[in-house]
Amino acid sequence: MALFSQTSQQSFQTLLWKCRMFWTVSRCQQLFAVSFSIPSREKLSYLSFMTSSSTALPVDPKGTHVFPAKKRSEIDYEEEKGWDEETKETSEGKLRFSSSLGAPKKRLSRHKFTNVQPPEKPLQAEEWNRLRESFQSPEVFEEVMFNSMVRCNSPLDVAKSLLSHVAKSNGDIAYNLLVKYLALCVQQRQTSEIRDVYDIMKIRFKILESGAYNLFIRGLSNSDQWRMALTLLEDVKKIMVPSRTNYESCIKAAGRHQEMKLAFELYREMLSKDLVPTMDVLQSLFDFSRGMKGAELQKELFGILLHLRENQIYPHKTFMRSIKLWFE
Repeated sequence: MALFSQTSQQSFQTLLWKCRMFWTVSRCQQLFAVSFSIPSREKLSYLSFMTSSSTALPVDPKGTHVFPAKKRSEIDYEEEKGWDEETKETSEGKLRFSSSLGAPKKRLSRHKFTNVQPPEKPLQAEEWNRLRESFQSPEVFEEVMFNSMVRCNSPLDVAKSLLSHVAKSNGDIAYNLLVKYLALCVQQRQTSEIRDVYDIMKIRFKILESGAYNLFIRGLSNSDQWRMALTLLEDVKKIMVPSRTNYESCIKAAGRHQEMKLAFELYREMLSKDLVPTMDVLQSLFDFSRGMKGAELQKELFGILLHLRENQIYPHKTFMRSIKLWFE
């Protein structure tokens, strides 16, 4: 791989150890395509990792950190943005960053860097350095470059080469850069990469933000490892109110695999938390139930129709067609 033409696997691991990242070789052949490796789970209890972002809580062996409760209005706002808005904001640079833990947060201009184009192939460290030095705002170069990679759907090898450069230069990879790389993996449905990023972030950070969980659940629910998305949903419940997006991703995953009982359990749980389902997920319940029989299933679907009537909600054309096909 061009990314590591000048750096052997052994020397790269040595570099990470010197930078206090503490990766071992348990999954080095898989993780970031030999970019990073993570310690075995039995060794995690005594490891704590440094972080260069105040957006997540780093691992604390004593467990003294308490996750700050989110206001309901903040959760509702995150739900309403949806995946398209999340992708748009990521690609246009509407994300916070900090250079060290507790540093004051800055906000990138939404339109200032939209014309930045990522490289088409992986770069060596010297090439990244030259790009950074010529950039008008070097302090936000990595953020802007990852935003443009998400916007342009760049190859993962290009993103990995930048992560490798950041790790060598700074001795650490910031939380928000990992999230941006995760967004690119989800966008391209790279399940193994999503799992690897999850392993890294769970080791390095005690608590993840809702945005990261949204990406993990969405990415895994669209894969053959969709049941892991259900596990993550349970984890989210322990620390915050899951978003509508979290539930709908899991509902669709269960429906695609004909687990309609599970899908409706999640649907009812979603309603109990005052989360209003979108037309899209309601339509999917009819689509996935097509051809299936059972009194309980029929009762659930008629319940949706009753909900639409009582709330004067008028299905759009494609939703009406799904209802029609189900009846037929």
